[in-house]
Amino acid sequence: TAPPTNPPTNAPTAPPTNPPTSPPTAPPTAPPTAPVTPAPTSGDGAGAQEAVFDSGYGVPKCANTGSSCDSLALLNGRGTMTSGNEPNLSNTNSNGNTCTDGNSGSYHSDESIDQITVTAGDIISGTPVPTGDFIVEGGRAYVTVKLWCWGSGASDTADIYLTQDASSPDWQLLNSITCPGGGAQTIVQAFDVPKGTDQSIRVNFRYNGSASTCSSGSYDDHDDLIFTVKENPNLTPPPTPAPTQPPTPVPTRSPTPMPTNSNGPGPSGPQTASYDAALGAPKCSYGLSCDSVGLLNGRGTMNNGVEPNRPNTLNACTDGNGGSYHGDESIDRIVVTRASGGDGDLTEGDLVTITATVWCWNTGSNDRIDFYYASDASNPVWTQIGPRKTCPGGGAQTMTASFTLPPGSLQAVRANLMYGSSDAGVNKCVTGSYDDTDDLVISVKPNTASIASISEAAVRPSKHDDVQGAIEFSAKDAEADFLMKELHELNTGGVKPDDGSDGGKGKGKKGKGK
Repeated sequence: TAPPTNPPTNAPTAPPTNPPTSPPTAPPTAPPTAPVTPAPTSGDGAGAQEAVFDSGYGVPKCANTGSSCDSLALLNGRGTMTSGNEPNLSNTNSNGNTCTDGNSGSYHSDESIDQITVTAGDIISGTPVPTGDFIVEGGRAYVTVKLWCWGSGASDTADIYLTQDASSPDWQLLNSITCPGGGAQTIVQAFDVPKGTDQSIRVNFRYNGSASTCSSGSYDDHDDLIFTVKENPNLTPPPTPAPTQPPTPVPTRSPTPMPTNSNGPGPSGPQTASYDAALGAPKCSYGLSCDSVGLLNGRGTMNNGVEPNRPNTLNACTDGNGGSYHGDESIDRIVVTRASGGDGDLTEGDLVTITATVWCWNTGSNDRIDFYYASDASNPVWTQIGPRKTCPGGGAQTMTASFTLPPGSLQAVRANLMYGSSDAGVNKCVTGSYDDTDDLVISVKPNTASIASISEAAVRPSKHDDVQGAIEFSAKDAEADFLMKELHELNTGGVKPDDGSDGGKGKGKKGKGK
């Protein structure tokens, strides 16, 4: 496979190959040249709210609580692009770092953000479903973004961020979504509403490049919308804010809040991870599967591929920073699914498969991956799953490993992608300048009928005061030992890991010896 080329670091190396089409012969519905200031609704009841430009923040804001907040035409256009000057540009929060939009191209030929709306509700089976109730702390909401995408849309990506405090923004990445097509497109992303009354969405719409709160390309657009959230006095503690990350292209399905009862009713379906700041890695609630989406995409601070929330490991492994995004090694995504089928939540004793989407350098023959699991994500002791594997080819590759979930309500999986054959060390980290280590935390339901009973039997004392009891418990102890050993051998693959030797071959790449 031919080595991939690096994406542009800033602006496209040249404007689109076909020059932007001239402005339409019939004038487009051009954005207003002066700020639109519709009167806000009263805020009584959960009515839809219309944003007005707030000169203090420098962005559109809905001052009252309601069921939705709509920017209307206040964001339409981009910078000073031809025939599409954006009103009140740049419409990014002056309490943080304001962004300057790119000014290249023409309105509705080249990229622009035209409208942002936040609505109380959720996305169910890919369809936005509004509740009609207030946007409230601890509830669910979704953001709808109307975009104009250039060409086929394949080179354009919207990074969607949330901050729970517009007065002091700390942007948390919800998702990065590639345009599904060219021209007018609408994308949606759901999220958990954290604690905070004045919250804000930011959309960073970029031509190529990697996820950023403020990219600098000449075709890039950045817009904020502040919305007012109804307080929830019963919200204790506040939910963890949404993640801060880039990804590989992406479902619009959103995370489901972590249930408070591990034996909650019914299966919860596929889950999308959110970044957990306390653990330092993406985490899923109970569900049929767990998907990191774009939260692991990239590696360290590599060129054009800075990994969000790096290093995304439970014990703070350090990623290598060498090379360029999708020219050199990176783990882009990890998914854990039940291998045995069914539609219930992941449960102790289930056979599961880890699927890692990775980028392998050159032919892939020098890149290897280890998989691990830990039964307690809060105090991880890593067990390797099977032998070390070599990339089957260069570029984007999918690699898998399967294991049986041991007892433990909060477990973790790890992938180590390395150049050569590094020793993972005591913490199962690799430290080469092209190496990437990423973890994914999964919530697991108990299985009182199988694995849990094995665990209980395994810790029973082997000596007893009465002889009959000794015989009975000895038999149970032996059975438990056998089952636990069988489980361990299944998970480790019964193969001793590679000893870390690279056969004395020097490292370097493209003349660096890699």
